[in-house]
Amino acid sequence: MTGPTNPLDDQKPLRIRRGRVDSLDLYEIKDSELDILEKGSPTDLQLNFSVFLLSIAFAAICSLASATFSNTRTETAFMLVAIVGALLGGYLMIAWYRTRTSLQVLCRGIRNRIPPDVLPPTPSQAPSDDNDPAG
Repeated sequence: MTGPTNPLDDQKPLRIRRGRVDSLDLYEIKDSELDILEKGSPTDLQLNFSVFLLSIAFAAICSLASATFSNTRTETAFMLVAIVGALLGGYLMIAWYRTRTSLQVLCRGIRNRIPPDVLPPTPSQAPSDDNDPAG
């Protein structure tokens, strides 16, 4: 009678290679911070819509400047698209600019959990009494 076999017996052993480093910083993050990083900045959508609307407004302005319209409704539609696109695109661009640093602030806060590494001066960097002008 044979016992249960280990499913890992037929697999090749894992080979791990390691290159030494002087130091390693590990940052602990909360689930809420990970969710924010995963979703990305909420302002990215504002920037995307802003670029889209400003591009359409620019195209409508170029069309108004370079084309002649036989129908006034068509010309009015292009004007409406140009005005609404420029206003909404400008508003979204300003809103994005004012709130764009949310992910940068989050990452900076996570990095600041580890204080900067302050090394004591080495003997060659220690001040000596030979250079003291008062002595």
